[in-house]
Amino acid sequence: MQGLRLLAFGTAAVTAAALIAGCASHEPAPKPTAPAPATAPPPATTPAPQPASQPMPVKKSAPVRYVVKKGDTLWSISRHFFDSPWLWPEVWYENPAIHNPHLIYPGDVITLTNVGGKPELTVRRGGNIVRTTSPALREHMLKPKVQRTALAKAVPTIPYDAISSLLSKPRVMSAKDYARAPYVLRPVDGRMLAAAPNPVYVRGIAKSDDDTGNAFAVVRKRKPLHDPKTGKLLGFEVIYLGRGVITATGDPSTLKLQHSTQEISGGDRLVPVDTGVVPAQFPLLTPRTSIKGQVIDVVGGMEQVGQYQVIVLDRGEKAGLKTGDVLAVRKPGNTVDDPYAHGSLSGDVKLPSRRVGEAVVFRTFSEVSFALVMRATQPVRTGYSVTNP
Repeated sequence: MQGLRLLAFGTAAVTAAALIAGCASHEPAPKPTAPAPATAPPPATTPAPQPASQPMPVKKSAPVRYVVKKGDTLWSISRHFFDSPWLWPEVWYENPAIHNPHLIYPGDVITLTNVGGKPELTVRRGGNIVRTTSPALREHMLKPKVQRTALAKAVPTIPYDAISSLLSKPRVMSAKDYARAPYVLRPVDGRMLAAAPNPVYVRGIAKSDDDTGNAFAVVRKRKPLHDPKTGKLLGFEVIYLGRGVITATGDPSTLKLQHSTQEISGGDRLVPVDTGVVPAQFPLLTPRTSIKGQVIDVVGGMEQVGQYQVIVLDRGEKAGLKTGDVLAVRKPGNTVDDPYAHGSLSGDVKLPSRRVGEAVVFRTFSEVSFALVMRATQPVRTGYSVTNP
């Protein structure tokens, strides 16, 4: 979609407001400051009137009244009203009455009405109108005021529990970063392997990070990730082994393990534990650039995944992907024999790819990214393509 602007989801009607905006239409174009006489033809510099954009179609099954529940997400709430929740930001900014959206919270009530053939949505909180596209109700809307509310209570963009274990634990590193990362030299007690709460000697930590109390995660590469077309090494999927804190600085420094999931040995790498933390609320977007990528891995070592499971893509920040970008997932078409081919028609036919779901990017790296499958009509495998929705 052209002209898409980033919507800061730090407010409650992100879901609702974007939903609301979907039912609004463009403002009329401003009149020229010096209009030509009525009998004269319009000046050549006056742009031709632009047709109003079509409002986002409301689903036939859309509820008249919906109460936001604990466990809802911005995506799931929008799906009650629209088939394409990733289009909210575009229509949001077409509604001049919506200026400062609010976060949506459990207990908020979203109502859908039909006035003169046009759908209107309203968000109420505690009986007060906090957002509406209805001109008749706008004057009764709750006036802005300072309100302190814990963000943790707000509705997240996507099911946060499905990705929380991946957010604070590094899972992908570029080949260059892995080669240059600090590493475990050996356990302090001279054994081959170590586990919490035992200490290990480590080397390669930058002087600015080599302070007592600084925390690091310990990782080990599991498999290489290659560009499926060029064969270029994009990086490594790494597994999380544990974490620890620096207790003695120098070369080597000493890292005391506080937690471990597997035994740690020499050569395992260190990365800061806060790498890649993602907030629960972030914008849903359509990518600003054309994306043509592939699923190159599925997290967890499975061959195929479904809804609310994580896939690794061969496109990242260099391709323009950002947290919140929504992508269509497509199953490649098979090549089949055509027994009826004649003339110049080939007997082998490549069937077109078929859309089987959508995924939301939640963490990006230079050349790869993680995405959560939000909808899947069939299992998603490596080799499936991802494109703009």
